[in-house]
Amino acid sequence: MLEQLENFAAERRHSVTELAFAWLLANPVVRSVTAGATRPEQVEANAKACEWTLSGQDREALRALL
Repeated sequence: MLEQLENFAAERRHSVTELAFAWLLANPVVRSVTAGATRPEQVEANAKACEWTLSGQDREALRALL
């Protein structure tokens, strides 16, 4: 399943981490997303991950995949 999710993200020019953030942020029952970071690069990557908004078509494709 991880490979399928990595492929899904890569096809859209994103990482699987960005996909995780986007999926969480697209879920209306999720009120906030908290991720640990130990280096400035990780903070920047986490913030960048929040910029991806999944389309309705992407959300449907993910539902089918999961």
